[in-house]
Amino acid sequence: RAKQKAMEKRYGTFEEAYDTLPRILNILKNRNPGTYVAVQDRESIRPPNYLVIQRAFFAFGACIHAFQCSWPVLCVDGTFLTGKYRGQILTAVGADANNQIIPVAFAFVESENYESWLWFLQHLKWGVMQKRTSICIIHDRNVGLLKAIKELQEDGDGAYYWPDMHSRWCMQHMGANFFKQFNSRRLMNIFKRLCKANQSTKFDE
Repeated sequence: RAKQKAMEKRYGTFEEAYDTLPRILNILKNRNPGTYVAVQDRESIRPPNYLVIQRAFFAFGACIHAFQCSWPVLCVDGTFLTGKYRGQILTAVGADANNQIIPVAFAFVESENYESWLWFLQHLKWGVMQKRTSICIIHDRNVGLLKAIKELQEDGDGAYYWPDMHSRWCMQHMGANFFKQFNSRRLMNIFKRLCKANQSTKFDE
């Protein structure tokens, strides 16, 4: 409790942090040209008739610009928030021609589910992709994410329609499941070579 009091005195409370988040995002947008932000509210149960933040998305203008000249590949994933109020951070990360990491987009959401992934991908398409086409999305096969990808590929609404998005599985997650199933270093090494093969002839050898 003493640590919490010290943290609140230094950084403010969690409630204050969430309350100022929209203003902080707007400041980032105004002071960083090309930055894209989006906030979604919902009505609080207690007290009623009070709006609280459900989701927040942001992508820095410099990173959006850098992605336009980078490899057409994005890795998307989620990780847990560990503060007083639970939730998750969704991320989209790319790489430039020098294989330097580009932190393309982030979102604070309630959990990793179909609705939150759909919302994240919609804003990724609308605010970040711009004129880029044939983007490959690498992921860990989360059920909600797979459903969201399929909807945007087949039934996306207007600006969110994303028919040329290519969905691929993450080798690291797939490899972990593969090793857990077979528990063989030899098979795992073969699996890695298959994943790294960039020509059909090398894959078939």
